Amino acid sequence: MENVYSFWELTLIPKVQQFYNNKYLTAIRRTFYVLIPFWLTISALDVINNLVLNPNGLVMSKQGLNLGFWLTNGLSGEDFLNSNFARILATYKGIIDIGYEIITILIASILSRHLAEIFDSDKYLTIFCSLAAFLLMSLTTTDNVGDFSDYFSRRGYFSAFLVAFSSSWLFARLSKIQRLRIKIPKLVPEEYARYTSLTLPIFLTLVTFSVLSLIFTILSTTANSIELYLSNLEIFQEPVFVMIYQFTVWLLWWLGIPGYAVTSKIMEAGYIPAQLSNQLGETSEIFTTGFFEAGVIHVMGLIIAILVFSQHEHWRSISKFSLPIMMFNVQEVFIFGLPVILNPIFLLPYLLAPLANVLVGYVAISWGIVPIFQIDIPWTMPLILSATIGTHSIMGGILQIVWLIMDIFIYAPFVITANSIEMQD
Repeated sequence: MENVYSFWELTLIPKVQQFYNNKYLTAIRRTFYVLIPFWLTISALDVINNLVLNPNGLVMSKQGLNLGFWLTNGLSGEDFLNSNFARILATYKGIIDIGYEIITILIASILSRHLAEIFDSDKYLTIFCSLAAFLLMSLTTTDNVGDFSDYFSRRGYFSAFLVAFSSSWLFARLSKIQRLRIKIPKLVPEEYARYTSLTLPIFLTLVTFSVLSLIFTILSTTANSIELYLSNLEIFQEPVFVMIYQFTVWLLWWLGIPGYAVTSKIMEAGYIPAQLSNQLGETSEIFTTGFFEAGVIHVMGLIIAILVFSQHEHWRSISKFSLPIMMFNVQEVFIFGLPVILNPIFLLPYLLAPLANVLVGYVAISWGIVPIFQIDIPWTMPLILSATIGTHSIMGGILQIVWLIMDIFIYAPFVITANSIEMQD
């Protein structure tokens, strides 16, 4: 144990502080601090939509509490879904989608503001370049039914980060090249001259992203063909492939990149069709969207492990605050607030726990202990309840409880050892 402590004290602790104080990570963290109230608001609205207002959801539908039947004077099934009342409820989802799109725009603008300080460029022009570049990418790609459209709309967080970094860096580099600055007569106002002189760097930055947008639009046709080909393969049900897929998802999350957003095409090509096929009774596939819906349950395991084993008041405070939010699968507040992102203390368990869940879930379902996931459950459905409804069996909820207990024990040794580390707030 003394050797382990020495390793952590001499090797790991400096790495933790180095990662924590990285200027780019600091910019990302400050961006998310500003966004947390917006994120909580839109997440709460999404929970209300999925659980209460969704015509096909737990409260309104015939499969749930059937409240829609009573609110429409006896309409049910297709009659209820085609009613004006159900259509009004369905429009609420559009409001949620707009909210997520606003968050992506806020990510691009706030992050570029912090990057302007790092790159020593004009903050206003950097923000405007970032927003314009992101809108060029999003408006062009989403006007086409292409494979890249989802990356630049709604939850296109990864794209917002990527565009903000690349456009801010490119504009900053170009603006420092004196030959690209327009010479303005000396008699004009200083502020006018400063901004006007940077017209060419702005022009070149936006032209670059216009070309990139055109390339993505062209590639979307090829990507659609690849997705159609992959959807016919059985590789998505192979445990080895699923392990690689989950490893990639959570490694991206640890790097601060929304893993499921980046790999959404794998979900669309392999696991959404499997879920729909199970729902129609045509197949009995193990790995479906329902199986992965509570993927963040291992993060709940970390929260509980911290509350039980940690002596860090900062960690415990963040965990207590995040606990009720995590019940609805919203992990961003916790993983950026602790932080888990780019924190080497939690890298190993953060990758190991979801892989262990995949193996245990595969064995439990393939052996017939737990039924397959038959219903596509909204991602905000509370933990335990989601699997119970999704599998039509209490055993689905028990499976998630087993996952949670297992994850707590996976995280526990790392949390206990980390008691010797004083993280800066």
